[in-house]
Amino acid sequence: MKHASIIALLLLPLQAFALTYSDKHLPYSDAPADVPTRVALSLLTELGTVQGNPDGTFRPNRTLNRAEFMEVTARLLPPYKKNIPISAQCFPDVLSDAWYMQSVCLGKQLGIVRGNAVDGVPEEQWLFAPERSVQYEEGLKILFGIFEIIPDSTSGPWYEPYTSSAQDYDLHIADAQVGRALTRGQMARLVAGFVADDAGELDEFRDAQSGASFDGVYPERSRRAHDDITPSSASSTSSPSSVSSISSVSSASSVSIDPLIQDTSTDDSVLVLGDLTNVLGAAELFSNAEPIIVQEFLIDLVAANSSIDALNVYDHDGIYIGRASLDGSVAGNVRYKLSAKNKNIVAPYRDDFSFYVRGVLRDQDAGGMSGGSVQVDRMGIAGVGEWSSRSYEQFTSGETFAESTVARSAISGIRNAGSDRDFLISGNDQEIGAFFFQGVTGHSSARLKITGINFTIGAVGGVSLSNVTMKVDGGSDRHSCTILGSMLSCSSLPDSFGRIDDGSRVLRIFADISVPSSSQSAGLQLSINDPGTIGSPGDITWSDGVSTFTFIDTGSKPLARGTYYSY
Repeated sequence: MKHASIIALLLLPLQAFALTYSDKHLPYSDAPADVPTRVALSLLTELGTVQGNPDGTFRPNRTLNRAEFMEVTARLLPPYKKNIPISAQCFPDVLSDAWYMQSVCLGKQLGIVRGNAVDGVPEEQWLFAPERSVQYEEGLKILFGIFEIIPDSTSGPWYEPYTSSAQDYDLHIADAQVGRALTRGQMARLVAGFVADDAGELDEFRDAQSGASFDGVYPERSRRAHDDITPSSASSTSSPSSVSSISSVSSASSVSIDPLIQDTSTDDSVLVLGDLTNVLGAAELFSNAEPIIVQEFLIDLVAANSSIDALNVYDHDGIYIGRASLDGSVAGNVRYKLSAKNKNIVAPYRDDFSFYVRGVLRDQDAGGMSGGSVQVDRMGIAGVGEWSSRSYEQFTSGETFAESTVARSAISGIRNAGSDRDFLISGNDQEIGAFFFQGVTGHSSARLKITGINFTIGAVGGVSLSNVTMKVDGGSDRHSCTILGSMLSCSSLPDSFGRIDDGSRVLRIFADISVPSSSQSAGLQLSINDPGTIGSPGDITWSDGVSTFTFIDTGSKPLARGTYYSY
């Protein structure tokens, strides 16, 4: 049933044909495993609202920026709105030839977006920040505008009417938070809910997400609370078997899939407050005596960290088993325990038995704090023999798990912002590299600032540099950098250069270039090589506003290669 606040004139092109709620339209090599996202993504793919990447992927766990979100949602507007005249250069940072100009400027013309308000700055000078990750509350506001839904009036922050109304209308998604960037998978679930609601079929859509039916026959019922990805105990009614048997439960709604199953990396990393973390540890155990009926999952951490709320435990197929809670200390370690007595899980006889864990981090408002390490020491199970009823404890042995650290924000992307190749020109104040930086924050008040960057200078043919400076796109100030051998160091970056919590940055490097007249094969390239580790500083120094960090986890060496300049 549609809520009364929707204005009558809506998306007639979408309502002109029946929507189908299934998981049949997923032409992506990395299609998400969880049913709610699969159904939502299939719907938007069928409508042509979203498309995959050129390599055939969708990358559901990647965040998307404000320009991308506007490009997706603007496709949902009816033709009479899409064709209204727009003003180019609608925002100072939206160029007339930008690929997203049409959708962003259309959004401004319709009053859906206004830009980032700054006290004392005229509205026509407000920036849109197209490269900044779109946050949950921003996405809601845009969708309310696209679908002409009038939010309920409430007191509090500007976003409260949208978040409150989304809850009331069953349009929210349970794993999104105010101040947090949306992933592409979350975006699909959020947008598809609005599409189904506009068609008067939100109940049918939620049924399909819960796995109730894919045959187009839906039971009559009233509006209900949301069906989304929420951890719930997975159980089987069959006889005890290995943990992998949880996958065979007949009703899709009785199990919950790891929402980050596409990303099972366990490398050194920065864990952002309020997040479900990377995989902190994976265990593979082997029972050589008899099958073991698992009664407890045991995870020991090297040290306590108050930012950890719990540890989520998953089987090797990514099916959620349960949440391990703090259970005191054992032999100098901090132990988390999950009771599994009623889950019918058996570690098989002479066969591998595996599971893995992710951390559930407290939000900044719930006591999460920047700093401190997180590292698993060992993982194991406790149970009784299926044949003998003998008690067993089995743990990993001799395995070293990756160490991570907790922060309020993190750098999420670094890449070349220039062309792959260009001409090398001898002279003063020549551009020698441009790099794009992007970040994510775990709270609206969190800060993210790059304070220093070391570039490796790759020069051949006698090329020499001097008077190196840095400039940020959109600004005129210069910051001096220092050359030491083959290293170029740009340290003590001011906020106007290094702050990326309020939007992405493109930093450009300039220098006086000298090339010997006799050189036949001169070349020059700047690179940011070393991501570093917790114990070894890399080429980027940054701060989350509380702690300073010297490593990032956005990729392997090199982090980014700049333009290669040659004769």
